[in-house]
Amino acid sequence: MIIETKYKVGDIISWYCSTDDEIHHAEVQFVNYAGAGYPDINYEVNIECCGERKTLFIDEYDIIEPNCL
Repeated sequence: MIIETKYKVGDIISWYCSTDDEIHHAEVQFVNYAGAGYPDINYEVNIECCGERKTLFIDEYDIIEPNCL
């Protein structure tokens, strides 16, 4: 089964971070998905947040569309 994702490796995505009340932007490093039943898609990114380097997994539904920024 082929799962369609909105973004791919190399795309820049944006999301709201409730930890520091900021909108962050980062390049997608890897796309994770599980296709059993309801597809669960998230995007792995590496960023600096709250003073430290982190790897985050951003759910597809948490991404802010570019035309909404």
